[in-house]
Amino acid sequence: MLELKNVTISQGGTTLVDQLSFCAEKGEITTICGPSGCGKTTLIRAMMGFHPVDKGFISINGELLTPLSAPTFRKSMAYVPQDLSFPVDTVAELAHLPFTLQANGSIAATRESITEPWKELALDSSLYDKAVNEISGGERQRVMLASLALLNKPIVIVDEPTSALDTASTRLVSDFLHRLALKGSAVIVITHNPDFHSDKTITWTLQ
Repeated sequence: MLELKNVTISQGGTTLVDQLSFCAEKGEITTICGPSGCGKTTLIRAMMGFHPVDKGFISINGELLTPLSAPTFRKSMAYVPQDLSFPVDTVAELAHLPFTLQANGSIAATRESITEPWKELALDSSLYDKAVNEISGGERQRVMLASLALLNKPIVIVDEPTSALDTASTRLVSDFLHRLALKGSAVIVITHNPDFHSDKTITWTLQ
């Protein structure tokens, strides 16, 4: 599905990723682990076509990711960033945000369809009516993950989905993403948590 072959990425003269190769396939989770500042977020930007690679290549279904092909490829991706400081006031606006993008405009999103997956993430439907500043960072992450699942994208990229969660909530998110993978998505999880894995997870560590 999404393949990196001998990819080297630098920023400001510093090599962040050196000859990294892996293939993220449908039905599995690829976990990319590493400490803060090692280049994980820059790697995400490269996989989405926002940051050039110095060496090697990135391809999706055998087609090279280039500045020309990147906008088309991004339509097949769903991305949840670590920083959820979006210009929205309510949880409802946050949950509906992915569906306001042009690439997702054809997907019907109602209160009922959006809050249905919340049950799997231990989110109460009453949160829908709250202000964003009334809920925790972990709850915001789970709200966005639930909306992401409704997009049915072939490639799902999630940056630090458990950074604001306790152990129980981390397990819920892990199980949720694995079910998403089993439905046919290639799920890529960027994390500094070495415990975020399972038998279906491929772990690559950036130094």
